[in-house]
Amino acid sequence: VCEGCTMCCNAQEDCYPTEEKWMSYMHLAGVFFACIFGASCILVLAVFTYDKYRKSQLPTASTSLTGRDTKYALTLIGGDSVYQFLLGKSRIGWLIVLVTMGVQLWMLFLFVEAAEIDLTSDNNDLKYTWKCLRDKAECEDKGDLDWQGWAVFGILMGAHLLKDIINGSKLIVLSAKERHDAKTRMRLFVGGWILVTLTSFTVYVSTIYNAAIATSNTDILVNSVVILFIIDIDEFFYGILGAINQRWTDRMSLEEDDLQESAQESIVETGKNEKDDEDVNNATLRENVAELNRKNSLSERLIAELQKQNRLLRRGHNVPINEDANDEIFRNVLI
Repeated sequence: VCEGCTMCCNAQEDCYPTEEKWMSYMHLAGVFFACIFGASCILVLAVFTYDKYRKSQLPTASTSLTGRDTKYALTLIGGDSVYQFLLGKSRIGWLIVLVTMGVQLWMLFLFVEAAEIDLTSDNNDLKYTWKCLRDKAECEDKGDLDWQGWAVFGILMGAHLLKDIINGSKLIVLSAKERHDAKTRMRLFVGGWILVTLTSFTVYVSTIYNAAIATSNTDILVNSVVILFIIDIDEFFYGILGAINQRWTDRMSLEEDDLQESAQESIVETGKNEKDDEDVNNATLRENVAELNRKNSLSERLIAELQKQNRLLRRGHNVPINEDANDEIFRNVLI
């Protein structure tokens, strides 16, 4: 490559501009990861501060509430992905997650390296789309990629990856809730950060790779589909583990724990309801007994008063008094 040339051409007389980049794609990827991590930390801090300000969380965790959060987190991260192991406590599960993430990043970085604009290297896939004809003063770009290709590219990326970015962000927000302990917060944050980072990095890789090698609107679609295939490897690995030993895979995931926790919560709630019903019945019974005692006391006082009046009347008319007969008459009257 000559230092004073504006175009670099190969043996087929295909050329490419010799513009210098201010940073390689590899170094830019490092900045990209740092920005995602920083943005995630800022989001956690903002949510935590907001919850503190609103005082919307109880100082102690609610078992049923954190249980629902666990199921919600499993829904967000995906029940058919090995990344759900991040929400568990198994070291083997975390090892599987790290291996899966390492494989995906390794594959994606292959495309980053291939997209590098290094005219002196043979390890990239850079397409020379320019033609410098001898009878013309200026070179022409023969590539057919236009705004329609990039528009379809944006739609494809958004349709396939936007859901994961939103779910990952929700996991990060969930990790900032005070009702969770430190370990649970860490698992939720790592799960959300990995989901957002891998998804966003896939968009980054697809963009720089297509900018380097796509020469037509159909090329950008084909390249994007190939790269998007990498982001689904975690689901393929989970399917392989399930095919090998489904029971072991279920133990590694949160599904079995959720069922047990739901059953325990149901038993506790049922027991609590039964106890509350029993307390209500006992209180009602005590009130009925007290009411009967009150009525009985009133009846006794009324009988005594009537007997007193009856004795006075009989004495005034010189009528013989039969106390037993009078008591029986008054009781029958009251009944």
